[in-house]
Amino acid sequence: MIRVKVKSVSSKEEEQVVIECVSMTQDFVDIRNYCLSKGNYLIGYSNTNHQHQICFDEILYFEAVGENVFAYTLSDVFEIKKRLYELEEELAPYKFIRCSKAFLICLLKIDYIRPAFNGRYCAHMKNGEDVIISRKYAQIVKKTIMEEL
Repeated sequence: MIRVKVKSVSSKEEEQVVIECVSMTQDFVDIRNYCLSKGNYLIGYSNTNHQHQICFDEILYFEAVGENVFAYTLSDVFEIKKRLYELEEELAPYKFIRCSKAFLICLLKIDYIRPAFNGRYCAHMKNGEDVIISRKYAQIVKKTIMEEL
C-alpha cells in the first residue's frame, strides 16, 4: 500500500513532490511524468489570434490540417506553431502517441476505444469527439496501452 502525505508550505517556491520508492516502477514513472507535466505548457493561438498558455495535461489530442496543427482541450481549440512530429517527440513522456498520419492523442484522455471498419479503431475522447486510430498505428497504440496504462 502506498502512503500519501500532504504538508502545507508557506510559498509557491517551496512546493514539491517527493517520490520515495524501493524501485522506480512504471507506476512511479507515470506519477513523476504527471507531476512534471503540470508546469509544462505550449503556446497556442485562439481563433481570434490571441496567445494562450495550454498546459500539457489539458490537451486531449492534436490534429494536423494541411500546414496547421491544432490542439484540442475539453472546450477549446488552439493553433500550435509546431509540426506534429515535433510534438510527438516532445510529448511522448506525457502519454501522447501518434494514432494516424494527422492525429496525436493523449492516452490518458481516452474514454474508450471501439472497433471501426477495415482494421481501424475509434478512440472516444473525454470531450465527446471520436478520433480514428488507423490500421498502421493500431497495433502500436494497443501495445502502448497494454504496457503503460
